[in-house]
Amino acid sequence: MNLLRNIADKIAAKKKSHFWIFFFVLILLSLAMLYFYLPFIPGHDSYFHFRRLQALMDGIKESPFLIYMDYTAIEGYGYFTKGFYPDFVLIPFAIIGNLTNLDFAYHFTVFTMTVLCGVFTYMAVNRIYKSSYAAAISAVLYTFALYRLLDVFHRGALGEAISFTFVPLAILGIYEIIKGDYKKWYILTIAFSLLFFNHALSTLLMFITVVILVSIYYKSMLKEPKRIKYLIIAGIVTIPVISYALFPMIEQLSSNSFYYEMNPLMSMEDSLLGTSAIISGLFMSIIYPLRTFTPAIGLLLTCGILLRLFVSGKSARLKSVDTGVIIGLVYVCMSSYWFPWSVFPFNKLGIIQIPWRLYEFASYFFAVAGGYYLALLLKSNLRRLIAGGLVVICTLFVLMNDAKLYHDTRITEDIKREALPENRYHLIGLEYLPVKVPSIEYLIERGDSVKSDHSNISNLERDKAVITFHTETNRTDNLELPLIYYKGYTAKLNGENISVSESDNGLVQIPVNKSGDIKVYYGGTIIQKLSWIITLLSILSLCAYIFLSKKKEKIRIVNE
Repeated sequence: MNLLRNIADKIAAKKKSHFWIFFFVLILLSLAMLYFYLPFIPGHDSYFHFRRLQALMDGIKESPFLIYMDYTAIEGYGYFTKGFYPDFVLIPFAIIGNLTNLDFAYHFTVFTMTVLCGVFTYMAVNRIYKSSYAAAISAVLYTFALYRLLDVFHRGALGEAISFTFVPLAILGIYEIIKGDYKKWYILTIAFSLLFFNHALSTLLMFITVVILVSIYYKSMLKEPKRIKYLIIAGIVTIPVISYALFPMIEQLSSNSFYYEMNPLMSMEDSLLGTSAIISGLFMSIIYPLRTFTPAIGLLLTCGILLRLFVSGKSARLKSVDTGVIIGLVYVCMSSYWFPWSVFPFNKLGIIQIPWRLYEFASYFFAVAGGYYLALLLKSNLRRLIAGGLVVICTLFVLMNDAKLYHDTRITEDIKREALPENRYHLIGLEYLPVKVPSIEYLIERGDSVKSDHSNISNLERDKAVITFHTETNRTDNLELPLIYYKGYTAKLNGENISVSESDNGLVQIPVNKSGDIKVYYGGTIIQKLSWIITLLSILSLCAYIFLSKKKEKIRIVNE
């Protein structure tokens, strides 16, 4: 015991080593997570994200503006996932994928984002609550929270899983504006940019959470109006930074109507949880549950917030943690049948589809509470060391038990890697198909052909994303191509640009009035190209601003 006490005291004394000890444990837990979940069995959406990553890998090779189409989708008809589901965060992993392979890139993405999730949580909690111990415990609890594991493995919801990584940054950013150094407003800009570059729905929910926090702590901002100014600046600067994803998305959405508008993949009512599911979800993870996939908070986080029963005293920091717990509990309740989703303003949030997406944010608040409450309760270094060790061991139990559930339940799901009509070509609900497209069955039956009224078509060829063919005609005609229409297609007849429109079947249609060779490809729009340039310039400008601000601050400190 004396040996442990000496070790604990030495660790406590060397404050600079706290992060590196935590980081070492985080790496080990992240590697253990990947090991326990082997062999990989695809989750509900896994192969959809495989497709996204592969399309980006191909796009990097073809276009400096990253303008590309998933040209292999739906028997070559193409699917423009990128226009609706941002890919910016995946760019470095796509580059790695081109140097290695798709599978490695996907799993490396999961590993990297897991580590960064822990690091960002540690940074945020340590800055806000001035406790490296609370930061380390909170980071472990949040990074390996049961709902995040469900996202990563059971659901295969890579977009939402990655968004976990940036939630702590957003919380840190809004803290700096409300209570901290408002001149670090750029943290909030960076956080929201990364969130939007990855998952639009998580960005919306994070925005709602920030609005709630600002509403609670508005007095701090009224006392110092400059804080309001910097909050507005953070919001304004975010817009040009995310131009690459934002404006092309708006352009596509305003140019057409899509399946998700007429036939949503799921409604809010279909995804609500019963009271028993919510309550049982609060106690899942340590004991192996004999049940199928269920969204859950998990026993570790529940125990963490129950520690509040043993915490006494009052402080501003404790009050803020309690506030987070209350927000988290409300979010958990919002996933239930008895929450008034049909009442304004909640009835305007149907776009989120799945109310238990809010578990992502509840998990963060509960993890911070568990870490902070434990830090308050344990004063001796030895007790902190032992408790920290127990948290790590319990986390390993969570990983092992959930991995067993994952393998036992997913092994019964026959999800083939090959993209087939039966699995909708791994495009989930085909939400981004133009509504004029009758069905994928129609496209399959139509085949790889150019339809015309008066022209003879020959030499139809595909070279990746490019279609070429020869047409013979002596009168004006409209040709319908085997390509799903999205704004941005380019067509050339004998090297000269011709117009592109949408046919009655939601496909690319071009007019011809003479014979010749035709070339059609997705060349993008002016907005897509300008948005990419604006984003790059905005990122460079923001980086320069941060660098100069830090340099100016160092000079000021030296002069003082």
